[in-house]
Amino acid sequence: MADYEKLVWNETICAGCGICERSCPSEPGAIVITEGKAVIDYSLCDACGICVKECPVKALSFDVLA
Repeated sequence: MADYEKLVWNETICAGCGICERSCPSEPGAIVITEGKAVIDYSLCDACGICVKECPVKALSFDVLA
């Protein structure tokens, strides 16, 4: 299996502000704020990186997964 980048978020520092949800250009529901934390639907996320750039607390990042 090839390595690939996947959007991940750090739940402990996520502020639940919703900036990632509002800035996401993917299908509605790719990122939603649920119970004060971001939840990513990987089937809708196109890994464009806009939410990573917009997150004020840097809770979102891309990690290479094997």
